[in-house]
Amino acid sequence: MFKPELLIVDDEEEVLNALKRLLRNKFELHLFSDPIAALEFYQSNPVPLVISDMRMPIMDGAKFLSKITEISQRSKRFLLTGHADINLTVAAVNEGKISHYFTKPWNNDKLVSELKLAYDLFISETKSKKLLQKNIEKNAELSLLNNALELEVDKGKEKLALLSYKEAKSFVRLKRTFSTFIDLYAEIISHHTLDESRHNYRVAGQARLIAEQSSCGKLETFQIYITGLLYETGKLLVPQSILSVSSDLLSQQEKTLYNSFYGEGYQLLRKVNELSHVAHIIKCIPEYYNGLGVPNHLSKEEIPLGSRIISVISTFDDLVIGRQTQIPISIIEAKHRIKKLSKTKFDPSVVSLFLKLLEKMPNAIEGTIEYPVNVAQLNIGNILAQNLMNNNHNVLLTKNTIIEAQHIDKLKELEIEYKNTFTLFIVK
Repeated sequence: MFKPELLIVDDEEEVLNALKRLLRNKFELHLFSDPIAALEFYQSNPVPLVISDMRMPIMDGAKFLSKITEISQRSKRFLLTGHADINLTVAAVNEGKISHYFTKPWNNDKLVSELKLAYDLFISETKSKKLLQKNIEKNAELSLLNNALELEVDKGKEKLALLSYKEAKSFVRLKRTFSTFIDLYAEIISHHTLDESRHNYRVAGQARLIAEQSSCGKLETFQIYITGLLYETGKLLVPQSILSVSSDLLSQQEKTLYNSFYGEGYQLLRKVNELSHVAHIIKCIPEYYNGLGVPNHLSKEEIPLGSRIISVISTFDDLVIGRQTQIPISIIEAKHRIKKLSKTKFDPSVVSLFLKLLEKMPNAIEGTIEYPVNVAQLNIGNILAQNLMNNNHNVLLTKNTIIEAQHIDKLKELEIEYKNTFTLFIVK
C-alpha cells in the first residue's frame, strides 16, 4: 500500500523512536538526528511532509524549515516545540516558515490527522499546478497551429486567409478546442479555490453583459468574458490554507501573498499569445480609479475597461458569498460598499451600470447568467442556480428548483424566525 513520505529531524533519539512507532504504518519515514544531513537528503528528495524539533544544538527548527522552504516551498512543514519555546514558534508561524506546530507531549490522534490533511492538501495543489502547466503547453501548441493558418494580406492588415474549405473546417475545430481549454482552466481554478458557487462563471457572465452595454466590440466583449473566467489563475500558486479563510482573518503577510495572484496570473497567461490581452486586463484589476492602486498607479481610462468591470463585479460577489468577511453580507450592504468606493477604487460609470444590472436582471444574450437576490426579490418561476443552505449547512432548496409562492412564504418565515437574511442565486 502506498504511504506518503515524511521527513523527521530531532536530536533526541527517544523522540525519533516514539514518532517512528506512531507513524511507521501510515507514512514512509526518513529519520534524522542531524539537520545538516536532513537538508542534504531533502535537496535531492523533496518529500511532501517535514517535521522538525524546535530546539536543536546545530540549528533550531525554525531556521531548518526556513532552509527547507528555500529548496522547495511545496512541502508542508511542521514544528515540534516545548512550552518554553512557544513565542519563537508563533513567530515562525507568522513568518510563513511552518504549516502547523505541535507542543510536546503531542496528541497522537491530532498529529496523525494534521499530517494526513496536509498531505491531501499537497496532492490537491500538485494536481492543480500540473493541470495548469499541461494546459499552458497545449495552448502554446494551439497558438502555433493558429499562426500556421494565418496569412499576411494587404500589406500587413489583420486578415485570416484560409486556403480551402477543408482548412476552414480545421480552423473552426481549432477555435472550439481553444474554448474547451478555457473552460477547463476555469474548472481548475474553481477546484483549487475551493469554490462551489461558480464565482468565476458568475463574474464572467455579468461582465459580458456590462461590456455589451458599454458598446464594446465583439472581440473586446469576448476578451472581458474570458478574463472573468480566468482572472483568478494566479490563485493556483496560493496555498489552499490561505484561500479557505476569509480575507479579513488573514495576517498581513498572508494578505500580501494572496494579493499577488493578479501579477502571478498575468505572468502565467501572457505566455499564451491568444491570452496576452486577457493577461493585461488581469494585471490591471487591482488598479484604483483614483490612481492609488497597483502595480502602475494607473487612473481612470488609463485602466483597461475590462479591468474596471471585473474589479467591481468580483468585489461585490466576494462580499455576498463570504470571501471577504467571516459571514456573507447582505446584498443591500454589498451594494452600499460598492457605492462607497465609487470614484476612489471603482469607475463610477461601471458601478452605475452594474447596480442597474442587479436591479433589472436582464437575460443573457449568450449562454446563461446568474444573479444574487434576496427573498423579497424572488418571483414565482425563478430557477435556483445552486443549493440554498442555512447557517448549519443544511440544504433548504436544491439547485434547479423552480420557485413557487409557497417557497417564498416559507423563506420569509425562516428569515423572521432565525433573524437571518438569505442570499439566493437565480439563473437566467
